[in-house]
Amino acid sequence: MTHLHNNSQLQDFELTRAHPFAPKQLEFIINSTAKWNIAHGSVRSGKTVGTLFRFMEAAFTCPDSQIYMVGHSSETIYGNAIRLLLESEQMAMWRPYCTWQAGKRELKFYDKTIKILGAKDEGAIGQFQGKTMSLVYCDEMTLYPESVIQMIDSRLSNLHSMGFASMNPTYPTHPIKVWIDEAAKGNKDYYSLHFTLDDNPYVDIDYKNRIKNSTSGIFYKRNYLGLWCLAEGAIFDFFDRSLHVVSRPPREADYWIAGIDYGSVNAFACVLIGVSTGIANQLGKQLWVEKEYYWDPKKTGRQKVNSEFADDVVEFLEPYGVKNVYLDPSAEAFSLDLRKRGIHATHANNDVYNGIQAMASDLRNGKVVICANCVNLIREVETYVWDESKAKKGEDAPKKTADHAVDALRYALFTHKVNVYDPYKHKAGHDNWLRDKYTVTR
Repeated sequence: MTHLHNNSQLQDFELTRAHPFAPKQLEFIINSTAKWNIAHGSVRSGKTVGTLFRFMEAAFTCPDSQIYMVGHSSETIYGNAIRLLLESEQMAMWRPYCTWQAGKRELKFYDKTIKILGAKDEGAIGQFQGKTMSLVYCDEMTLYPESVIQMIDSRLSNLHSMGFASMNPTYPTHPIKVWIDEAAKGNKDYYSLHFTLDDNPYVDIDYKNRIKNSTSGIFYKRNYLGLWCLAEGAIFDFFDRSLHVVSRPPREADYWIAGIDYGSVNAFACVLIGVSTGIANQLGKQLWVEKEYYWDPKKTGRQKVNSEFADDVVEFLEPYGVKNVYLDPSAEAFSLDLRKRGIHATHANNDVYNGIQAMASDLRNGKVVICANCVNLIREVETYVWDESKAKKGEDAPKKTADHAVDALRYALFTHKVNVYDPYKHKAGHDNWLRDKYTVTR
């Protein structure tokens, strides 16, 4: 164990192995001695544990406090890494020497101060300018803007400077993929190790099977296989009318929600979604798109104004107990028109890539089906494709044609959390037994 510099450290490390690392994690810990050390691959494959332990080992022997931890935001670096340090059994060796100072966004570690930075957008670059970094830990590094990645790289200017990074893969021309390719060519400045979900023996087999069976296309390649690939072809390549389209709602709804994609020049779409939590039949979560409202001015030859659309939505939803209506935050003026009419309009989470991924998983698993009368939605689902021109530029985005009802469905499915009835969560004698019968899921 070449990085551990005294017998006490080595003994502590061996004690920590009572809670063993996976072989792939140990491989990374032992071999990551380059300027940049990269763990990349599928979700839940153990990348974070391996990179974080090795980073803390390097921080222990670092001769100065020019040490930084970077996340997509300062909040995500706490949730993904700092919390792991404070709670994980595999980090028990370091925990007595760690003190999190939330107000300062700093981690005290032995006699060192590790500073926390966020790298969400181009505006974050100012946080890195002028700094010298001896050590940096980068979580979810593929989410950083390329300019920020270049700036962090330029800050590793000491002879002993090192970077440690974990990430899920993205498009194959990403600058970090270039580093990975350099490592494969034998460039001593770079070390990389590829992780797959099967490399983590501590993840439940049911979870692995669920990820494997609920994803397809780009999501399967990146999240399960951990491959760097372009977003191309049909997004819902698994969609089959015989499986995903039904003649009528499959169950009685506990309540309804709705999603709206606002358009005046382009089509306006509203989808009504029935929700069953499983409380009546103990069959778990089930959602279905019960009906749609679709107004395309290019086909009708007439544009409507906000007040007309608001009246139409009220009439469309009136017979149902609609809990929430989700729509794009940019349609704030229309949201106000709905609220004036007593509709509970809510800003949707408009994370396109992750929203599509969540919707694809629910459709593939049969958790969401579409009633046959929703002809526009079905047509859009079947023709929804990745924009290959944007993919080549490094952007995972769908082609913006015939996507209005699909967007409305994405807003609702990705934003709304269903309280799923689970009778097996009941714990005898628990004062809050009713609360324990419900788990929150998307």
